[in-house]
Amino acid sequence: MEIKNYITVATLNTLIKNKLEGDYDLKNIYVKGEISNWKEYSSGFFFNLIEGKDSVISCVIWRNNYMYLPFEPKSGDQVVVLGSVSVYVGRGTYNLTVRTMEQFGQGAKLLALEALKKKLMAEGLFDPSHKLEIPAFPKKIGLIVGASSAAEADLITNINRRWPICEIYVFPSLVQGKEAPKDLLRALKLAESYPLDTLIIARGGGSNEDLDAFNDEALARELYSCKIPCISAVGHEIDTTLIDYVSDLRVSTPTGAAEAATPDQNEIRSILMGAEESLDTSIGYLLSRKKEMLLRLSERPFFKNPASSYEKAIEQVSQLSSRLEFAITHQLEKKASEITNLEGKLKSLNPKNVISRGYSMTTNDEGKVITSSTEIKVGEKLHTVLKDGIIISTVSAKE
Repeated sequence: MEIKNYITVATLNTLIKNKLEGDYDLKNIYVKGEISNWKEYSSGFFFNLIEGKDSVISCVIWRNNYMYLPFEPKSGDQVVVLGSVSVYVGRGTYNLTVRTMEQFGQGAKLLALEALKKKLMAEGLFDPSHKLEIPAFPKKIGLIVGASSAAEADLITNINRRWPICEIYVFPSLVQGKEAPKDLLRALKLAESYPLDTLIIARGGGSNEDLDAFNDEALARELYSCKIPCISAVGHEIDTTLIDYVSDLRVSTPTGAAEAATPDQNEIRSILMGAEESLDTSIGYLLSRKKEMLLRLSERPFFKNPASSYEKAIEQVSQLSSRLEFAITHQLEKKASEITNLEGKLKSLNPKNVISRGYSMTTNDEGKVITSSTEIKVGEKLHTVLKDGIIISTVSAKE
């Protein structure tokens, strides 16, 4: 039977690698065991962690991590290591890549710290959605650092170098020792009372014991509720404390914190100079276009002879005025003729004009014109109007 659905060994090993190295539970994992078969190579140290006679896992710690260990490991040591599972595709084997380790006496403390870390993670204190954005152009930056420490000097130097217009507020605090957690908490609460744009908590590297103060639960919870965007720069790249998980941004060094908190004035100047040049070019191009437009406009007849724009209008107004004058005269003459004709008609109908030709008009006492004998009675007084007077008479009889 022909088999079509198959994968290669390398593909299988790659799938296993992606599965194991992509599993969150296999990253940053603490493992307790006994060192066995410790061997040194140029790149690092290879060894096994064993539990009794039946359980063993291959491990490696590279030199850049080994140099920060607080002791020199050897076969037979009981240790607690922090690392991540990794897979070597070429052989299909997996091992534990160790970043740091402690002797088991100290390892118990690491296990307790891991339990606290899981507790805070479950409560959402490390949730990325809660983290605040670091302002791009801060006006006031606060520093929680050891008094007169190298971290303080490093931060102030680099902030002033990169963004000198920023005001720096320093809140000195103990950064290691029994009283350090309370003092760090005091400094944090004091910093929260200031109108800061960004807050940096920093100290140099050290052993896990030196960094214990930054694993304090009360400090982590206060930092979680802080409304000021916070950058943590505690220890080195391999060191991770609780406030690194809670803070809005974690960097490995105080220098890195200064760079993350501020823009580079030289870059801003370069950007502004580029924008200025671009603006000058745009304005020059715009002015050139406007000059061309003005030149074209100046060639138009209006600008050469402004009167030309309204001479035609004046001629049109003159013609319309003449036409209007003619129309008015014609209408007046027409109306005058009509009035004359009407006047003639009125004159011909005027009773006085008729009487002047030898006729008369008779009215009663009320002034009503009598046109028929039926309209008068015997004995009624009449008025006869002649062209030169009025005759008043009384009706004696009607025929």
